[in-house]
Amino acid sequence: MKPQFEWVGLERLKAVCQQHGLPVEILPPEGTVPAPGEGFLGQPFDPLLSRLYAEMSGAMLGDFQIYPFRDIDNVVRRINEGMRMLGDEPYASSLVFGQIPLLAYYLATVPPLADASGIQPVIFINGYEGDEVLPVASNVDAFLSVFSTYLERAVAAPEFSLDGRIRLPFPRSVLDVVARDRALVAAMSSGQFDRLLNTEESREWVAQVIGAAR
Repeated sequence: MKPQFEWVGLERLKAVCQQHGLPVEILPPEGTVPAPGEGFLGQPFDPLLSRLYAEMSGAMLGDFQIYPFRDIDNVVRRINEGMRMLGDEPYASSLVFGQIPLLAYYLATVPPLADASGIQPVIFINGYEGDEVLPVASNVDAFLSVFSTYLERAVAAPEFSLDGRIRLPFPRSVLDVVARDRALVAAMSSGQFDRLLNTEESREWVAQVIGAAR
C-alpha cells in the first residue's frame, strides 16, 4: 500500500485561515475524479489535483476559491471549456482550477510542463493585463503554501486592520517565498515558461524571481 500523501501547503493554509478568522469552507467529494495523468479536456490531469479532488469537490480558503469538481455542473470543466473557445494562450496550455474571488485572477496548472512524475507547475493569470502569466509554484501544494504566507502578510498589513479587506497584491508581495521553490526556479531558468510569458511584466517577474533565488 502506498503511503498517504501529506498535504503540507493545504494544511498550513487551513491553519492560517482558522488562526485569523478567514473563511474555511470545504465541500465534500462529489463525482468521479480523473486519475493522475488521465486525460481531461485533452490534457493529462495533474496528480496533485487528482488527490485534492478525491478529498473535496471544492473549497473557499481565505481569499482563494478552489473550483468545484462534480459530475453535475462541473465548474472546472465549464470554466476551462469557456476559456479555451478561442484557443488563446495561456488557457490552451493550462487548466484553471481556482481564482481570487470576484476578480479575474486565476490559478492554473500547466500540463505540457509536467515533470517526470507528471506533477505540473502552477501559474497565476492576470485577466486584466492581457492574460499576463506569472509562474508561482512547482506544484499545487507548493502554491497553497505560498498562498498561506501571502494571507499571513495580508492580514498583518495596516489596510486589513482598517476594514478587514485583503488588499496586498498577489503574488508580487511574496516574490521572496516563490524564489525558494528550487524546482520552479530551475524551470524558469531553463526557459520552460518562455512561450507563456506574453508581457514584459511576465518576463520581469521571472527575472526577479531567478535573481532573488541566487
